[in-house]
Amino acid sequence: MNARHIEGRARLLPDAVNTDYIISSRRKRQIPEMSRLAGYIFEDLPQPLDEPVSPGDILVAGEDFACGSAMEAAVDVLIASGVRAVIARSAARTFHRNAINGGLPLLIAHRDVADEGDILQICYAADGEIYNATRHERVRTVPVPDLAVRLAAAGGLIKYCRREGMPPPGLLP
Repeated sequence: MNARHIEGRARLLPDAVNTDYIISSRRKRQIPEMSRLAGYIFEDLPQPLDEPVSPGDILVAGEDFACGSAMEAAVDVLIASGVRAVIARSAARTFHRNAINGGLPLLIAHRDVADEGDILQICYAADGEIYNATRHERVRTVPVPDLAVRLAAAGGLIKYCRREGMPPPGLLP
């Protein structure tokens, strides 16, 4: 079985963080480079974060994470900003699919798995688990499809296809 081990600092987000809160459409039009765009994530949250998201952070969100538009840029900019994984009580279906395709680990679990700043260790696998090293607590997550784990390990769908010698999606006859 494949597994990916991820460690990072928990950053708490509220319920219903839509894709425009992740990155505003206004910024996407102004700045096409993901590496530069990453500096503006969550800038329009109604209740701003105390400090910016840093590389290595793990986002811990409530219900309906990434609702709204189906833009792939929401996943791409989180990856570009160095976010290691997302834990959410629930996530929009399109975001979930984009996260899998982009190689961003997304786990479904209650937001109470962590407080702001807790150190989390994730076993991103079919029988995934979150270990809160700050609290010394283990929590099981909703099962993760093995293909999602393999795609995350490869860095996303396109990289996985290249590694496996498969034509990338959209290039099939």
